Amino acid sequence: MRHLIIIGSLFLFTLNSCSKSTDQPPANLNMADYYPLQVGKYITYKLDSTVFTNLGTKREIRTYYVRDLIDAVIKDNLGQDTWRIRRKIRSTTDTTQWLDNATFLVTPGAKRMEFSENNLRFIKLINPVSPSVSWKGNSYINVIDDFLRFYENWDYNYDKIAEPYTVNGKIFQETITVNHIDQTDGNPNDKRFFYEVTRSSEVYAKGIGLIYKDFLHEFWQPNSANYQNNSFGVRLTILDHNF
Repeated sequence: MRHLIIIGSLFLFTLNSCSKSTDQPPANLNMADYYPLQVGKYITYKLDSTVFTNLGTKREIRTYYVRDLIDAVIKDNLGQDTWRIRRKIRSTTDTTQWLDNATFLVTPGAKRMEFSENNLRFIKLINPVSPSVSWKGNSYINVIDDFLRFYENWDYNYDKIAEPYTVNGKIFQETITVNHIDQTDGNPNDKRFFYEVTRSSEVYAKGIGLIYKDFLHEFWQPNSANYQNNSFGVRLTILDHNF
């Protein structure tokens, strides 16, 4: 009987070990697989922009469509290959008139993927893609400027590696989530006192790129309109692509 108990215990241990191993993400995932770069490729998104009106007391969601097109490879000031992305925007009602809206730069390296937007440089992805990895994705940003101070000390990390993710009813089978920050100071439901909300995360699909982005920075300081203006949010959800 004692032998049977030992054998049974070993059998259960083997089953548990196998089940745990299947929960581990695949090894040797490369960030470049989740942010492919090829001139002529594009992704179209629904963009929900959160704006604060009436001296910051009223929140509004304004919806647009945007298309990010990789239009050229150029050299940055260090002589590195950099992909230029042009964003065009249109309203939800006019399906034909696309207007130039912004230009982004993506500089891939062996260890990290850098992204420049509005003269701000972010480290969006790094190698290896692993749940044990974290990095200071905003380390290039000069947070001495009060308007940019909320970018300070964000710890980026990978989550839900190689898992499916559904956006606008479409399932992307292999994705990675990058968490940037999720922080609340004070009570956003009580405007008698100071509060600040900052959250940011992105999801990338293998072979496609960014498929989802959620960003919100909401700041309230009673009787200080200048600070109230430093509140905005963006949500991007993929609609179509030609990758």
